[in-house]
This record gives sequence, C-alpha cells and structure tokens, in this order.
Amino acid sequence: MASFPKIPYMLMIFLCANFLPAQSKGNADAAARDAVARLEDALAGKSSAGTVKAPPQASRGGAEPAWVMDPYRLYSRDRYMAAVGFAPNRSEAEKKALAALAALFGQSVKADFSAATMYSEAVSKGIISVSENTSIRDQVATAASMDSLMGAEIGNVWDDAKGTVYAAAYMDREKTIVIYTELIRSNQRNIDELTDMSPAEKNSFDGIARYRLAASMAGINAKYANVISQAGGSASSLNLKSADSYSLEASAIQKAITVVVTVEGDRANRIRDAFAKALQGEGLRTRGNNPPYELEVSISLGEVSFPNNNNKFCRYVASANLIENETGTVLISFNVADREGHATYEGAQTAAYTAIEREIAEKYPATLKEYLASLLPQKR
Repeated sequence: MASFPKIPYMLMIFLCANFLPAQSKGNADAAARDAVARLEDALAGKSSAGTVKAPPQASRGGAEPAWVMDPYRLYSRDRYMAAVGFAPNRSEAEKKALAALAALFGQSVKADFSAATMYSEAVSKGIISVSENTSIRDQVATAASMDSLMGAEIGNVWDDAKGTVYAAAYMDREKTIVIYTELIRSNQRNIDELTDMSPAEKNSFDGIARYRLAASMAGINAKYANVISQAGGSASSLNLKSADSYSLEASAIQKAITVVVTVEGDRANRIRDAFAKALQGEGLRTRGNNPPYELEVSISLGEVSFPNNNNKFCRYVASANLIENETGTVLISFNVADREGHATYEGAQTAAYTAIEREIAEKYPATLKEYLASLLPQKR
C-alpha cells in the first residue's frame, strides 16, 4: 500500500526552530517533538479508536469491481473519504486518484506549491534546521513536488486487462482530523514565534519576510481547517487568523521602511530621482532620519576616442549597492555600463546621463521587485 509522503508537513512543525528566543527554544523543541510523535502515531493508524486500514487488493481482469464506479462501496462513507482515478498505467492511476481525493476538499493538487517552494528554499540555504538526517533534509528540499494530501493512501487497484488501470485513494476521517489539527497547532505556534519581534526588527526587510512566511503558513492552515471540516471535524476552537491579516501587515511594514539614496557624480539629482522613483514604486520611503537602508550610487564618466570618427564618446559606469546600515551588508548590487556619442564631449556626457536614467527606469524596478519577492527570514 502506497502512503503519501509526510516529510513536507514535518517541515512546518520544525519550521521556526532557528528563530526562537534562547529561553523558549527548549520548550518549543519539546513541543515539536511531541507533535511529531502524535502525528506519526496518527499516520500509523494509532488513533484513540484504534482505526484499522481497509485491506488493499490488486487484481487484473475479470468483472469490474463495484468500487470502480463508487469507492464508497468498499470504503464506508462514515469512516472514510475516497476517490477513484484511472490511467493507462498504475503509477498515473494512483496520482489521479490522489488528485481526485484532493479535489473533494476544493484543492488543486498544486495548491501549496508556492509555500512548499519557500520552505524548501529555506532548508536548502540552511535557514531552517529540519533534521540531522541528510536523507530527510533532501526530501524536504524537494518538497515542492508534493502532489497530494497528508494521510492519503492508495487502496485497491484493478487492471481491466484492456489498457486501463483503476486505483482507489482514501483517507480515514478520524485520523485526518487528528493529523490536521496537530499540523494547525504546530503551525500556529511557529507563526506566533515568527511575528514576535521588537519594533526595530519588525520594520525591516526581515520583518517583511517573517510576516510573508506567516501569511503562507496561515493560508496553509486555512486549507487544513477545510480538510478537518470535510472530514467531519471542526477547527473553530483553534482561533485561526487569516493569511490576509499577515499579508496586510507585511505591506504596512514595507511602506514604513526608509531607503535613502546617495549618489556620487550626479547631475541635478537626475540619477537620485530615477532610483527614488523605483523605490517608491515598491512603497518604500526615500527620505527620513536614521534610515535602516541606504542605496549608495556612484557614477563614473570618461572620454573615449575612436579613429576616423569625428564624434566624441562618453563611457559611463553606474553602480548601485543597497546596503543594510546596521551590518554593512550589501543586499542588492546593480550595474550598468555603455557609451554614448555626440558632436561634443559635453553633449556625449548629457546623452550618457539620459541613458543611465533610462536603464534605471527599465531595469532597476524588476531587480528590486525580484529581491523583495524572494525575501526569506534571517537566522536569529
């Protein structure tokens, strides 16, 4: 019997282990271990009522089994949720059965792709410590390919001997409620730890990253709550906050962050204004006292001559580094370089500044947007 991989969900339990304050980390680790134990018991079928899995069978040919048209002919509706998938081979039939089961909850099989990608990237960069086991870490790092629900299993399979294979996927209702309730509780605890920051910590790019990650986890919790509801349980007592509330806070933080722009070699603030416009386009402030970030820009111009060419040419290089002032860390580097020609060198210089402005307007907003979208929390 094939079981759906549980590793990606273990990630959510351990997700914030490296973010916790020293005085609370021991308790949080113990709680995480306890949650893992309860989840593993549930996944093994060790619920309070001693749930026993329906025995799987694989057969080929003969009369079509009744469960092909109605899986509840095999898996009782009061105890299980079930669905059937079919394809030319068993592997694809099982995938389609799991996808059909996920659809019962109103979910796409790739519904959590973005969140899974964020988690796996955090693991691969060492931001999140999931396990000392290399095999587990590797599985977590590739968790974005997850395409089914935790606790879902493949039951009976029938090959009609005519080119089509049918597979039944099912979930035990009681076990499902236990699993997803524990997942929500673990995720909520980690969300609380993620968003526990001082004002200075909060009003930073790291603060944005933490609230965005919290929003992703809150969105996942909402999906889990729906699974619990569909299984016949209720998550109302868990007092979940919406993903929107965390996303709105992340947006508010972004609008409160100041990035001052300083330019060496500017002309009438043309370059400063071009960068400021890009920063303001992402909701960032560009004026303020004691800014946490600074965009340091330098402009270098030089005359270039070419044989047999009467025009004058100005070679330009513009470099911009977004720096975190507290640590001196360069967060984004941006460079443009080329040359412009004109009948006079002064005209070539003017054309060079125009070219720099144009390249900033065309390229820097995308660079900045990509950086902000890829933010991950820092280790504490």
